[in-house]
Amino acid sequence: MSEVQTRRAADLLGPETFGSPDNGIFLAQLPIMSATPADTSASRLGHILRGLEASLQAFHGLLTEPTIKEELFKSLHDDTGLPNKEISAAAEKVVDLIGLVEHLLEPAPLRLADHFLVAAVDLNIADHLSQGPLKLDDLAALAHAKPDRLKQILRSLHTNNIFAYNETTDHWANNHVSKLLRSDHWTQWRNWVDLYGNEFYKIAGGIPEAVKADGEKKDRSAAHIVFDTDEDMFTYFQRQGWVPRLHRTLGGGAKAMAPGILTDYPWQELADTTVLDIGGGGGALTASLLRAHPTIRGAIFDLPAVIDHVGPFFKPEGQFSDVGSRVTHLIPGNFLEEIPSFTAYTIKWVLHDWNDVDAVKILRNVRTAIEEGPGSRLVILESVLSGRRSGRLSVYGDINMMMTANGQERTEKQWRALAAESGWMTHSIHSLRNAWVQAIDLRPAPLPKDIKVCDGGAEGTEMVNRDADTEITKAGSIQVIKEGNGFRNVREEIRVENDKAADIHEVQAGEESKTAGIPRGPNGDSGEVPR
Repeated sequence: MSEVQTRRAADLLGPETFGSPDNGIFLAQLPIMSATPADTSASRLGHILRGLEASLQAFHGLLTEPTIKEELFKSLHDDTGLPNKEISAAAEKVVDLIGLVEHLLEPAPLRLADHFLVAAVDLNIADHLSQGPLKLDDLAALAHAKPDRLKQILRSLHTNNIFAYNETTDHWANNHVSKLLRSDHWTQWRNWVDLYGNEFYKIAGGIPEAVKADGEKKDRSAAHIVFDTDEDMFTYFQRQGWVPRLHRTLGGGAKAMAPGILTDYPWQELADTTVLDIGGGGGALTASLLRAHPTIRGAIFDLPAVIDHVGPFFKPEGQFSDVGSRVTHLIPGNFLEEIPSFTAYTIKWVLHDWNDVDAVKILRNVRTAIEEGPGSRLVILESVLSGRRSGRLSVYGDINMMMTANGQERTEKQWRALAAESGWMTHSIHSLRNAWVQAIDLRPAPLPKDIKVCDGGAEGTEMVNRDADTEITKAGSIQVIKEGNGFRNVREEIRVENDKAADIHEVQAGEESKTAGIPRGPNGDSGEVPR
């Protein structure tokens, strides 16, 4: 935006909105965009985007000012009558303009996520356009489609910036979004369209019954209802012969997200370490990690049927043969029962399948098994719900988990709570570019060898000596923070030998507590640990 454009905007809006162009309020809210010869294209783009962000924040602030917001809802969103004609027309232009900006800035995979593309994929439209633009009739002939019906599909997709259309030449073409649907595109996003646009679309029909509190099938997921089965979905998919398709889809997603996963988390800290991928499925994450980091070794732990399926991938004739020599173990088992001992673990797209009780059990099993050392860690690769529009793909994932496994995606607060309950510290959470998962880095929580806990009775009740190592293998997670010669409790509740819940009133090393009631730390505080 030039200075002339900026000042013209101020003239149009009037001084009552932004004040004079000469005052600080105006200049702060609509930053002037100017370029110097020394600016690179990247620095200019960054400057433009920062200015756009500041301007949008300023306008958002104006629109949410109480009197303006009240007028906005009265003029645009009153469901008892028609919206204000003038305001509605102006709002429509703004929405369209914001949509154009969104089309320019939003990652292509996120754009694909909002729309059903099964017809375009089944007809291989992106493949037919790979050699260049085509008129509708020519495209329809290649796709063996009815031109009028195809036009309706393309029009719908084009409205959402999927495929390009030139009105002057009447030609259709691929754009940066639709090219992801090509069968030869390295991301293989089209596999997601196939699986989610077919099986998952059918499953969605069971949502109303599945969410009813008083329904006859209240303990069954939407998938259980639609497919009329009580089997878990992996077993059902296996019986239907869908497992290779499922792993092909998930493997494609892993490959598409791999650049961000491999670049934006410090995997180099695990040099000369063997990393066990829990629930490693088709092996795509392990293969990608080993290709990017030649000094890391890999191993996979999953159900026996999955290990049988993935084993050939790492053999000389397999798709991951180039890293096969560095895969030290392919281990069949059940992570709800026991997990092999390694120094470092990854677990991707597993915990969202499970409720909190089972998720804690899995995390505790890893905590019990881990070989502790400087590099010991568990890297969880899962969505972190944010409530922002840019994170809506995770919200869709949350619905998918609800539909298929009675599972869920989780917020950062929920992830931190699960970690705390199962013997881990949340070391860091890393955003990963072009990936809808984040890397949640957990480290084994340091625990004292002996702690003393008041069992919740009256003042002066007998202390219960607890061995932290024993506790971590049983009920889970007496977690403490060392403060000088004492320890401050993280949780207010544990389980004692008789499996009865007991309040932690005070946790002190070498000193019996005489405090009852409100949990107290060694300094007399409430025992809460800041997040």
